[in-house]
Amino acid sequence: MRLVALLVLSVLAVGLVIGIAIGIDSSGFPTAGLEGTWVLKCYGEPEKLRAPYPWSEITLIISACATAEQKIGYYPASENVIAGSAGVNWYFGNYEVDGNKFITYTVNGEEKHIGHLVSTEMMGPAHLMAQEKRYLDILASAQTYEITDGRLIISSGEEVLVFRWKG
Repeated sequence: MRLVALLVLSVLAVGLVIGIAIGIDSSGFPTAGLEGTWVLKCYGEPEKLRAPYPWSEITLIISACATAEQKIGYYPASENVIAGSAGVNWYFGNYEVDGNKFITYTVNGEEKHIGHLVSTEMMGPAHLMAQEKRYLDILASAQTYEITDGRLIISSGEEVLVFRWKG
């Protein structure tokens, strides 16, 4: 029993030394700002959070500028862009923040906190399409965000999106 414990501790120590030697950054997440790629971990009402279906990775890419490759169709925004996969379709939009609050836009007479979101129009299974719609609805209604311990929490006031930092 002692030999097994000693062996386990040795392996962990060697792993730590190798990690330090090759420069692995244990934080793995940004210390400031929204920019980067985030992966959705859970969403919904704070007391009823649910994880997305495991075979449908939902991503949020936040950038101060967009390249032609990041845009969908002829979307005009080139600054403060968001893009990503909603599980089935790709989406693209824009945002502005003041502190940790999203600035309100008026889109077709309706107030939104994320600029107009456009997406591809592929159809998928009904449960994935329902998940995608809910995700995009929460994102479009985003009011505030918070970054803590490598997690980005976006709140619409009633529902939240919780992401982990991807890079």
